[in-house]
Amino acid sequence: MSLRIQHIVARDALNFLTRPSNFIAWGHLSIRIAGEALLFTAALYFLERSMVLCVLFFYACAIWHSFWGYAGLGHELFHARVFSARWLNKAGFHIASYLTWNNPEFFCNSHNHHHQFAFAQDDAEGFSRQNWGWFSIVCYLSVDLPLVVRRLYYVAINAAGLLPRANGYMRVDPSIRKQSQKMLVFHVLIQCAIWLSLSQWQANLMWFLMPFSGQFLNRLLAQSQHIGLAGFKESGPLQYARTVRLPAILEFLYAGMNFHAEHHLAPAIPYYKLQLLHAQLTEKKLLTSSNAYSFFIHDIWHEIRNAQAGT
Repeated sequence: MSLRIQHIVARDALNFLTRPSNFIAWGHLSIRIAGEALLFTAALYFLERSMVLCVLFFYACAIWHSFWGYAGLGHELFHARVFSARWLNKAGFHIASYLTWNNPEFFCNSHNHHHQFAFAQDDAEGFSRQNWGWFSIVCYLSVDLPLVVRRLYYVAINAAGLLPRANGYMRVDPSIRKQSQKMLVFHVLIQCAIWLSLSQWQANLMWFLMPFSGQFLNRLLAQSQHIGLAGFKESGPLQYARTVRLPAILEFLYAGMNFHAEHHLAPAIPYYKLQLLHAQLTEKKLLTSSNAYSFFIHDIWHEIRNAQAGT
């Protein structure tokens, strides 16, 4: 039988770990917003001064922006353990989803199932594999135009109340239709605000392309969470999820999801306290973390090749 968090951490300590800190949450959110605003402003500043610097700042901003998604803060807001107020987590989750052109209803269904039945045959997230062919890698490193087309297509037809099937279309759940419609309105309002504020079509274009640009790092980190660990599904989260220590800025942007074994063991613990749980688990020799350098340079590519070969 796999260990439970109650077997490892004393009740008082667990109460502290699971209690959200609004001070930390608002501080982190402020840094996240300010960092993106500064990078985007710098890209606009150099637009007519230095195209090289403009592109570099835009690319950095796109990488920063990618961590609003489900490999990042959006995922933690879904678990409603960032802020103490449930409505604030829910509102943040929806905004983070819209910012990355994701329909939150799809993630709600798949992620709840993933936590309850990790690596079950129908666990789409546990067995999720990015495409790591050369063309896909180029798209992840630059602008993923196929993803642009795919996301816009799905948002449009979902907003119309449809879901594609092999032999045509079927009616989509009303909640999915409603979220797609809200997402379209959200982006139209932002585009109007950018145009009214700046009157620069380049600014509108950069904002539109940002969620589809510079995604390589985000996708690689998301892929690292479970790949190659399906064989440990009966051993519990400390075995079927992976912990990798990262530089502090990446741990921040990734919202602590590099502590993925800890997160699966205790999803009620806010991401900014997972490092405390990690310290307890390593002290008790219940968990070892992967070395980031060797894992991302060598090991993950070995696991990706094995997954692609079906071994």
